[in-house]
Order: sequence, then structure tokens, then C-alpha cells
Amino acid sequence: MVVENKDYFKFLGELKSKIRQAQNKTYRLVNKELIGLYWNIGKSIVSKQEKLGWGQKIIQQLSEDLQKEFPKNSGFSERNLKYMRKFYLEYKEKSKVQPLVAQVPWSHNLIILDKIKNKYEKEYYLRMILKNGWSKRILVHQIETKSFERFLIDNKSHNFSKTLPVKISNSIKSIIKDAYILDYLEISENVKERELEKSILEDIKAFLLELGSGFTFIGNQYKIILDENEYFIDLLFYHRYLKCLIAIDLKTGKFIPEYAGKMNFYLNLLDDKVKLKDENPSIGIILCKEKRNIVVEYALRNIKKPVGVSKYYLTKKLPADLSKQLPSVSIIEKKLKSLKKKQKNTKNSHPKTDV
Repeated sequence: MVVENKDYFKFLGELKSKIRQAQNKTYRLVNKELIGLYWNIGKSIVSKQEKLGWGQKIIQQLSEDLQKEFPKNSGFSERNLKYMRKFYLEYKEKSKVQPLVAQVPWSHNLIILDKIKNKYEKEYYLRMILKNGWSKRILVHQIETKSFERFLIDNKSHNFSKTLPVKISNSIKSIIKDAYILDYLEISENVKERELEKSILEDIKAFLLELGSGFTFIGNQYKIILDENEYFIDLLFYHRYLKCLIAIDLKTGKFIPEYAGKMNFYLNLLDDKVKLKDENPSIGIILCKEKRNIVVEYALRNIKKPVGVSKYYLTKKLPADLSKQLPSVSIIEKKLKSLKKKQKNTKNSHPKTDV
């Protein structure tokens, strides 16, 4: 007998949720034990080297002997044992981030060890992995496109606090960026909007990578009919964690106030004609080449729907005028403390990262 009704599908959804929660909990426990083991191995190697004067060759010998004893475990290579030693030395006096590295997959920890030197930057990426469930690929991409620097100079333009429930507003503010790096498109600065859209579609995977975790592409030039008229949304996405539609309107010039009214109209259509009853309100992003925050502020003042305005750059290099805006240490610490608070509020809301 095949049961197909609302009660069954609701029940099935509840069971799937419980199974995923159990799987994620098991994964986190196993990962914590593994990181703890690697930390203790690194600590023991350092201790013996300091006490007995052993050199680097001891690591090679340890690797050979451990792999003989545990042939099915690939974690005891000479390279990995050296990383364990480096891992312990890097964080042994940094009690603030020790709880973070214990929760992050080993492969992600190695990327941060290799690519990041600044302690504040390390903390930022560790917290973002835990908060957003970044995969290895997304982590590398975020480092290469200077996500930390963009976080520090972030001056977001949106009305989320006024148009969304607090829980959703706090989540979306950390997901939507003030600036997106589209260097992979390899297009000129004078590109037209349709050309920009076409280039994005040709490598939608790279665009999804820049957007971040949770985005699912629905379509481009998404058609909605109202009163026999057709309207088209440039790019439409669904966000798995926020459980809402996200519309992106592409503009290759400077932001002007009229764009906000147009996006408000699109979001009304999406909420009335596309959004499902159990989904959260649709969100709009106007992605443009330039914006003045004061103009955006006035344009969004009486807009009822949640709208954000972001810029795009066609180069990975941080613009010189923005580089000069990097804040003082006290402000960096304040921003990281805010990120820590947001992380606590959204703890366990995202699936595990890949290893």
C-alpha cells in the first residue's frame, strides 16, 4: 500500500529531520575525538623533542611504525604527523580559538594552517566554517577572494531589520555580502546587463560558490504573469537554510532609487504567486557596479519587502580605497565578538561540512 497524503509527508519530513540531526551529532562527536587525538599526538611529539632532544627524523620513524600497527589508517603519514605538531604549536597558547578548531574538520584546519597567518583572520574563518557549514572548496574560495577583509570593511545596505523577523534578519545579514567578487567571469568593466547574466549562467557553479552555502539555483529570466502581463526576474535562487526564495536583479551601472521599487514589486509577486505557505518571505538583492549607501538608505526607507543592495567587483584585488578603510584592532575584536554572538544564535542550524 502506498500512502500519499499530507499527514504522511509531514511524518516523513519529521523522521528525515531526526535522522539528519542524529547523523550530524554523531559526526561532530567523531570529529571532536579525532581532533583531540591529533592535538595530543602533536603535543606528545613536541614534549618528547623538547625533553629528549629528538630531531625531525623521529617523526619519520613514528610514521613508519604507526602505519605498520594501523595499516588501514591513512592519518599517520609523516606529512600528517608534522601537521599535528604544527597544529599544537599554533594553538597551544590560544585558548580563545581552541574550542573552535576542535569542532572544525581536520582538512579545513590544515587549509587555515597553510594559508592564514593573522590570528584574527584565523578566528574569522573558523567561526564562518562553523556558522555556515563551508566546504573545503568554499573555504579556499573565500580565502582567495579576501572574505575576511570584506567582512571588516563591510558596510551593508539593506532593510532586513525592519522587514523580517529577528531570527531570519540576523541570519540573512550574515549570508548576504556587501560585495561579490566576479573575477572568474573575465569580462570587461563596460559589460551590458544581459552579457553579465549570460556570463554568470555559463559558470553558475562559480557564482554559487561566491554566493556561499545554501543557495540553490532555480532559473534565470524567471517569468511571472500578472493580469496578462509578463514579468521577468534576472536570477532566482532558493536558500535551503533560510527556507526562502532569493531574487537577484543585475545592474551594470550605479544604483538608482527606482531599482528598489522594482524589486519590491518582484517580491510581492513571488510571495503571492510562487512562495509556498511554509516558506519564509522572499528576499531581494540588487547587484550593481556602484552604490552610495546614503542613496540606498533613502530608497529603502519605505520599502515593505526585504531588499539588500550589493556591489560586484571583476577583480580579486581589493580596491585601494577600501584597503585604507581596514579598521583598528579594537574594532576587529568587536566585529569578531559580534560574529561569535551570531554563531551561538545559529548553532547547529547548518549541516556538517565535507571532509
